[in-house]
Amino acid sequence: MLIEGKKVFEDDRSIKYAFEWPGAERSGEVEIIKAEIQARLSAPDSGLDPAAAKILVKAYKEAIATGMWPDKVTYAA
Repeated sequence: MLIEGKKVFEDDRSIKYAFEWPGAERSGEVEIIKAEIQARLSAPDSGLDPAAAKILVKAYKEAIATGMWPDKVTYAA
């Protein structure tokens, strides 16, 4: 499984990524309020597309580690 994400918007309050799931013909965008990301990703019924959730988790981990949200994110499993 390979999912690619690209940051398309960021301000102090929220972040938005466009994502593609090559070979699965699925793509979309996901926007989340930065202060709510932990609660949203850990909620059993978050309402997030699975591909979007994987991109957000990967981006969030990098943001915690580096202090900056990445421009590009690749999730491979």
